[in-house]
Amino acid sequence: MLMRKALVASAAALALTGMSVGIADAAMAADVTSASSTAVQSYSCSRTYYSGTALTESGDTGNRVIEVQCQLYHRGFLSAGQVDGIFGSTTYNAVLRFQREYNSICHGGLSVDGAVGTYTWAALRSACPS
Repeated sequence: MLMRKALVASAAALALTGMSVGIADAAMAADVTSASSTAVQSYSCSRTYYSGTALTESGDTGNRVIEVQCQLYHRGFLSAGQVDGIFGSTTYNAVLRFQREYNSICHGGLSVDGAVGTYTWAALRSACPS
């Protein structure tokens, strides 16, 4: 926010001296600068982040999502770099693939819905390979 104010002030000063710079362009430059400085967090799957069975679905973030992603990583449905704690489209699609494959290989009765509820949590933690 401070950077945006500084850029807007600079743009206004340049405009007063006869040089033209769009304030919208300066604000956009501030957004690009702050977005590029935001690093994506990644997590190690060498520990347990969550041991419950609460519904975890698209749009969720945090420890439940990290645990889902780690379970999917250990089973080969995600790469280590995709464990970021954000349940977006990549995680959703990995859950769908896992549910389909688990039903096929392990004769499970999981709903193929991309959400991780009680039964999908149990399947993710089960010994049945997929």
